[in-house]
Amino acid sequence: MINRFYRSDEEFRSMFERLKQKACPHCQGVGALILYGYLRGYDEDDHQRRSVRARRVFCNNRKVRNNGCGKTFSLWAADKVRRLSLNATSLWKFLKGILEGSGKIQSFRKLDCTLSDSGPYRIWSRFEQAQSKIRTELTRRCRPPDVNSEHPAVQVIAHLEAAFAGDTCPLIAFQHQTQKFCL
Repeated sequence: MINRFYRSDEEFRSMFERLKQKACPHCQGVGALILYGYLRGYDEDDHQRRSVRARRVFCNNRKVRNNGCGKTFSLWAADKVRRLSLNATSLWKFLKGILEGSGKIQSFRKLDCTLSDSGPYRIWSRFEQAQSKIRTELTRRCRPPDVNSEHPAVQVIAHLEAAFAGDTCPLIAFQHQTQKFCL
């Protein structure tokens, strides 16, 4: 099984060095994986320049001796969120700000982000839709904490904090340890 998320450049280099020894997630063939390029996107800091969000891996089928399937997949930086220009740390601050009493717009403006005013509502909607998947993964790690709120989002945030108590950003830790996207 190949890890799909990495936290640091050193961890990525280690993954790269063992890439030929890993099985393709599509065809399970070993020995055909090669780095293929970059997955670039806009980040919250600089909307003018595209930055690297993930590295592409190709299961090589181009020569007779390669037994690959020709499909690709990505190795993601754990601090990036798929289809979102906010990084995981800013997303965490946004979610915590809403639950601490700030509204969606006010919490979003505290991030000093350049997205439109409809952005916070779309992000919150994605978080609400992902809550059941997040909770399913978290219950495999630890029991949910007792929370004095009936609101599901408060329970999910508390569960993330309990499951990854030693980490500064539980969303990064969630993606890295479960190897699944948080949204």
